[in-house]
Amino acid sequence: MPTIREQLLGTWRLVSYYTEGPDGSIAYPMGKDARGFIMYLPDGFMSANLMVPGRPPYTGGIAETATPAELTAAALGYFGYAGRYEVDEPAQGVRHHIEVALAPNLAGGTQFRHVRFDGRRLILRGDPIRLGERMASYVITWERVALSSGA
Repeated sequence: MPTIREQLLGTWRLVSYYTEGPDGSIAYPMGKDARGFIMYLPDGFMSANLMVPGRPPYTGGIAETATPAELTAAALGYFGYAGRYEVDEPAQGVRHHIEVALAPNLAGGTQFRHVRFDGRRLILRGDPIRLGERMASYVITWERVALSSGA
């Protein structure tokens, strides 16, 4: 039986990203059509990036000339971080040791995710946390990216 680490290695495309409350209620923080990738590399590094599709481009073409409203809209429609990862086989989980992140409060921290595999899919679930007025867990489902014949 392959280890969690062996199964994690590679690139995964986002299938769904939602929060689930203890009562089973579901919310989609980035909408039902969020897009993204997560990558687990053999050297122990990972990167996760998610976005709301259809975000408006900067009118000036680059962030340095964007208006505060354009920068706010871009940041609110994007989530990403990268750093080292560590698999915890007994806990059936993975720890993301975040080194860089769009959200400044995540940098230097660790995020634990429970890991489950379902065929070509990877389901990562966070422990319940307070999200505004409710307790909920993040549930993120990924599908393994198949290599094209030209790769």
